[in-house]
Amino acid sequence: MNGSTVGRALDCVVLFDIDGTLLTGPGRSPTPGMVAMDASAHRMTGHAGLHHRVEFAGRTDRQIARDLLLAGGRGDPTEEEVASLIETYLEALERGVRQRAYRPLGQVREAVEALRGRGAVVGLGTGNVVRGARVKLESAGLLDLFDLSLGGYGDDADSRDGLLRVGARRCDPAGRLPVVVVGDTPHDVRAALAIEARCIAVTTGFYDAQVLRASGADDVIDVLDAGIVGRLERMLGAG
Repeated sequence: MNGSTVGRALDCVVLFDIDGTLLTGPGRSPTPGMVAMDASAHRMTGHAGLHHRVEFAGRTDRQIARDLLLAGGRGDPTEEEVASLIETYLEALERGVRQRAYRPLGQVREAVEALRGRGAVVGLGTGNVVRGARVKLESAGLLDLFDLSLGGYGDDADSRDGLLRVGARRCDPAGRLPVVVVGDTPHDVRAALAIEARCIAVTTGFYDAQVLRASGADDVIDVLDAGIVGRLERMLGAG
C-alpha cells in the first residue's frame, strides 16, 4: 500500500437520507411511518387508505401531510391542519414502532463509522421532521450513530433541496467542504444536483439502478457498507 495516500482525510460532508437508505420497515407491508400517517389522515378526514393515493418515497413529511389532506377532501389545507396531522402522526408513530420496529438496511453502522473514521462530517438530509427521524433511528438501533444537530429535516423546509442546504450548512458553516448526498430516490438525486452536491444512490428503496442513474446519480450502489469510503475517494479524488 502507498502510505502517502492510505488514511488521508476524507474532507467532505455526507448527508444521509433515512427511509429506504438507512432503514426500512419490518416486512413488505407498509412501514410504521406510512401506517401512522394513513391513520392520522383517516382521523382528520374520515377517509381510510389515503396512502395509496399519495407518493411517500423521497418526499417531506409536510408535503405528504398536505397531499393526504387534499386526497381526503380538504381543499387548500391550512398550516394549522398540516401541523395537526403531523403531530397526530408522530404520536401514532411512537406507538407503532413499539409493535413493529424499523430495521437497518445493509451495514449502516460500518458505513457511517468508516466515513467518520476517515474524517468525513456525517449528517442527515431527510424529509422526516426531526422528532420522527429520532423515533425511526432509535427504533432501528441507529440513533447513537448520528448527532441530530447535524442535519436538515422536514421541519426546515418543504422542499428536499431546501432541507439539504440547511443540513449542509449545519455540518459545514463555512461552506468549504464538498457535499455528498446518499439517498434512494430520484428526489434525493435531483435535490443533490440542485444544491450542486454529488450523489450516491442506493437501490435498497423502490428504485432500481437504471432509474437512479437516469436521474443523475454520480454513483449507484446495491447496499450501504464500509465500501462507501472507496466510492467517495474515487468520486472526490481523495484516494
